[in-house]
Amino acid sequence: MTNPEHHPLNERRETRAPRYWGESVKPTSGESYDWHTHDFGQLISAASGSMYVGTPGRVLLLSPAMALWIPPGVEHWMRYGANNEMLYVDVRQDEAETIGAACRIMAMTPLLSALIVGTMPDNGTSRANDHNDALHDLLRHELIAAPDVALSIAMPQDHRIRRVAEAALDDPGVIGSVGSWLADAPASRKTIERLFASETGMPPSRWLRHARLLHAISRLAAGEKVSSVALDMGYASSSAFSYMFRRTLGCSPSDFCA
Repeated sequence: MTNPEHHPLNERRETRAPRYWGESVKPTSGESYDWHTHDFGQLISAASGSMYVGTPGRVLLLSPAMALWIPPGVEHWMRYGANNEMLYVDVRQDEAETIGAACRIMAMTPLLSALIVGTMPDNGTSRANDHNDALHDLLRHELIAAPDVALSIAMPQDHRIRRVAEAALDDPGVIGSVGSWLADAPASRKTIERLFASETGMPPSRWLRHARLLHAISRLAAGEKVSSVALDMGYASSSAFSYMFRRTLGCSPSDFCA
């Protein structure tokens, strides 16, 4: 990503900084950034691969066919999956304030995708200012109108369950059962269930199922086959896995394949 000290949205210049500034990046597998903030908003789409973005209260998953919005000043961390190609669009602060103050995962559309590509510097140099302004206005409207997608999960804050939640998010595939997963938590099963319900809105079993689903999407986005992911998640067939997927998210696993 562009060095913040030389970022076009931060430079002092006689003419006003651009409203949207795009760049394409190819992070390495597992690359991560610790907690940080930006003075500008960030819109991110994945041409391939996936990434987790953590905020103080939630973890969001970006994958192909989706777009991620991070408002200015929101503390967050990032961790990339495999086979990544990301398009970053940094959004000037005054423009970002019109888009929204909360992190969102949005459904990608062909129009939204084309508008994001249109913010890349190489694609905008030959356009007149009025032309760019019109495209940026349309991009803002598309972002505001885009439907949200439930590819995020609430993270508990209580120290008695946060560690087991983080372990499940890192690799839910190694967890054999809910009981074995919660065995290391320094609290009774009844207390654990109460804390999960109050802090995430889900019982532990449902929270773990959602974490596994996010992990499966990350693997699909990295190029793994649906059949392989389904078997590793304990499903007897790809069709059973696809049925669960559709029932939970309303779409097919193939929608997230690289």
